[in-house]
Amino acid sequence: MNTRLAELLAEVFGLRPAEIHTELQKSEVGSWDSLKQMDLVMSLERTYDIVLEIPDILRMTSVADILAVLKDKGVTFED
Repeated sequence: MNTRLAELLAEVFGLRPAEIHTELQKSEVGSWDSLKQMDLVMSLERTYDIVLEIPDILRMTSVADILAVLKDKGVTFED
């Protein structure tokens, strides 16, 4: 799990970075509602200098999905 992304997700969802893992699903995070989804989108766009389209946003229902969307947008992870 990329440290920078884990910290971003932890901040958005009010979790500890250690709680973020690739298998984590939206349904397992009580705070992951539609408002937090938009907060997530804005944070990802700002952090990684990308633009997320509606299909990308709808696809992001787990940490693994977020990673896949970011990789599709050309984001590379070093750790």
